[in-house]
Amino acid sequence: MNKEKLSWGLILLFVGGVLLLDNLDVINFYWRSVFSMWPVILIIIGVNLLVPKHGIGNAVSIIVTIAALAFLAFRGTFPPHNNWWVFDNKEWNTEKRTPGDNRSREKSSGVFTHQYDSTITTAHLHIKGGAVEYEIEGLTDDLFRAEATSTIGVHQLETTTSGNNANLTFSMRDSKKGDWNIGGDENWAKISLNPKPVWYIALNMGAGTAEFDLTEYKIASLTFNGGAASFEAKLGMPLEETAISAESGVASVEIEIPRAAACKIVVKSGLSSKDFPGFTKQADGSYITNGYEEANARFVINLKGGLSSFAVKRYD
Repeated sequence: MNKEKLSWGLILLFVGGVLLLDNLDVINFYWRSVFSMWPVILIIIGVNLLVPKHGIGNAVSIIVTIAALAFLAFRGTFPPHNNWWVFDNKEWNTEKRTPGDNRSREKSSGVFTHQYDSTITTAHLHIKGGAVEYEIEGLTDDLFRAEATSTIGVHQLETTTSGNNANLTFSMRDSKKGDWNIGGDENWAKISLNPKPVWYIALNMGAGTAEFDLTEYKIASLTFNGGAASFEAKLGMPLEETAISAESGVASVEIEIPRAAACKIVVKSGLSSKDFPGFTKQADGSYITNGYEEANARFVINLKGGLSSFAVKRYD
């Protein structure tokens, strides 16, 4: 049998098995812990390219793939930021990397703000980056405020205004000087927004994590596009129609909405885990809450992904 087929077959069996056991509450699996180990997939691909296509090559490929998946399975049993073998652990950084070490990082830090203008009624925020832990929470008298630090690039804020609308792009320019260390104590951005405008928020990231507490803001639209990423968002009551969309490759997406809010979920996915408690599945494959059709304000959530875990939960 072709070794590439064997490896991909084992990977699919692994992902499918974990998703099934997690859905059945047989195990507690933390996909976010696994995403920080994404280079393991590159190792599997590299081994398949290097070893012969027949004979001993098949055996080597299978052994390496099984060993790598076993490591990921074990790592996934530990909650995120557990002290067990976390490569971005602060102790590792300070003790193992001395100033004379050629692997030492150059860290860039900064505070980014845009002053609030009372004429601004709508604001579009576009966040672009990767290998960073993004957080949104809290209020500010500015329109936008962020504190960021990174070893892999330099953050920048670009703003324009047109009439009553403000456009903000908070992005990271790759400096190509640091090493790619996902999240943790060294690569993060903490953002606060002004609660008065209506916000349209879009996040584009490759690998990384995002935790958005948007309960204190008026959100008209929330969009997430990511690769191997973890995205968590908690929202307050919707406007007339608050649109949420998430498109991912291998990601964990968890959205929290108030129990009193009307909501509809549309899912297009492959081997994805779906957890929508309190929703009723419709004939067209969508999921809705009771009273959705009659509600004057509602959430519309569109989810699309490959090997992803999707959850929409309701809180009191």
